[in-house]
Amino acid sequence: MQRAEVLKRLIEETGLNTKAFSEKAGIPYTTLRSILMRGVGGASVDNVLKVCRALGITAEEMERLAFGSSEVEGASPIPELSEFEAFLSNPEHGLFFKDYLDAPEERKREMLTFWHFIKDLEKKKAESSDNIN
Repeated sequence: MQRAEVLKRLIEETGLNTKAFSEKAGIPYTTLRSILMRGVGGASVDNVLKVCRALGITAEEMERLAFGSSEVEGASPIPELSEFEAFLSNPEHGLFFKDYLDAPEERKREMLTFWHFIKDLEKKKAESSDNIN
């Protein structure tokens, strides 16, 4: 299940319509609608975190629901952890994530979520450059 589909389902479960939920989350209705229609990957991290907070979940829990277990608690660790560690060893990326090892668990989950966004953006850039050539 994709992230946007997870968010749509969870928003529906609140009993609020999209407009009312956007107000609860503190983001413009058009922004929320765009996230739900176009996907989470192109949205700002701040807006995604606002939506998650309004739903009472962490961004990591959203990831687990979208790509892993349907259970929020007790989901298995992210399988590409070694890929993330290699990403951290790159001086261009590692600077942003330099505090990862010493960070509390909640912050680590946020950093992993940011990493997923960065991966998605890099993939989209590569795909668009391939389409141009």
